[in-house]
Amino acid sequence: MLLLGRRDREFRLSDLAAELGSSVAATMAIVSPLIAEGLVEMRPAPSYAAHDMRVAATERGLALTPAPSNWAETVLGKVEELDEPTQARLLRMVTTRITQLQREGRIPVSRMCLSCRFFDGYRHPGTEAPHHCWFVDAPFGYRELRLHCPDHIQGGAPPRTG
Repeated sequence: MLLLGRRDREFRLSDLAAELGSSVAATMAIVSPLIAEGLVEMRPAPSYAAHDMRVAATERGLALTPAPSNWAETVLGKVEELDEPTQARLLRMVTTRITQLQREGRIPVSRMCLSCRFFDGYRHPGTEAPHHCWFVDAPFGYRELRLHCPDHIQGGAPPRTG
């Protein structure tokens, strides 16, 4: 309900399934009780194909859906309580997982360092700043990894000098 009520007002069933990381059949199993309760409605798509059916929260569903709490602030507060090595390890795990999901086509490619042609991972191993950005020609560490960079250029090998 949070997804239906707070992002797009309407989803194709297949798109909703993708957002949930689920199959169309499993998503239908989740949505069906919500339809029965009058919280969600399904409308036919112009193609009338089952996976193109439109799913939307009803006015009743929107009224009963709580506003999302500021969970990100809570999570980030807890992360700040971790020691530096644990924070670095957690960031490595998260960015590695994001990259894996992007390569599998399960989430869209974001403009993050790890998928940028200027990123040269572990160019400076054993240092506080093990990675190198060839766009600015400077080393950087895990805390400086960007998850959305305006200078990002997708893929390819970094342009090396020397």
